[in-house]
Amino acid sequence: MDSHFLLRRIHSLTGVVPVGLFLVYHLYLQLYLHYGAEIYNNEVNSFYDSPLATWALVIVVYIPLLFHSLLGVLLVFENKVQPSYTYFSHLLYWLQRISGIGVLLFIIAHVWNAKLGPWIAGTWGTHFEHLSSGFADPETGMLTKTVYLLGVLGAVFHFANGLNTFCMTWGIALTPTSQKRVRSFSFLVFIILTASAFYALAAIW
Repeated sequence: MDSHFLLRRIHSLTGVVPVGLFLVYHLYLQLYLHYGAEIYNNEVNSFYDSPLATWALVIVVYIPLLFHSLLGVLLVFENKVQPSYTYFSHLLYWLQRISGIGVLLFIIAHVWNAKLGPWIAGTWGTHFEHLSSGFADPETGMLTKTVYLLGVLGAVFHFANGLNTFCMTWGIALTPTSQKRVRSFSFLVFIILTASAFYALAAIW
């Protein structure tokens, strides 16, 4: 089997499982922002307090995410759009690549701001207070809100559209009819996750 073919398949798979599923779980946790600081912090900390949490994140999330991100950056420079693509397909193709790079930068900033920064400062565990104070800061609050909105929007789009390309890459959607159905489903996923994420952030806006 061609190694490049295999890498493309693994790249597609890691974008959905486990990275995509972790994104959905992460967005689900953000809904607890509407329940206030105590409940939100307890829900987030209940995961990280597990003795296996760090290893689970490294093995199940961070390593696949690193592989997916690095190979995705390489594919930006190697891939060529198929001549048979429609204008809309061209648009989705480039939005997928641009959003991938943007989300990678957002994840790096998010891990530093929400995890490493508070851990170094000794404020780890007060996640609600950290997020709300960052949004309310009179000097950098608007920038923080903008970055979060664009980052979340990019991540949700990249995942939702990735479901569409995943089904074509793995032979799940090969006919024009099945591809239209999968694309419609990916749009629905995008709308639902975007609405969920924006509703969650509204609690600290």
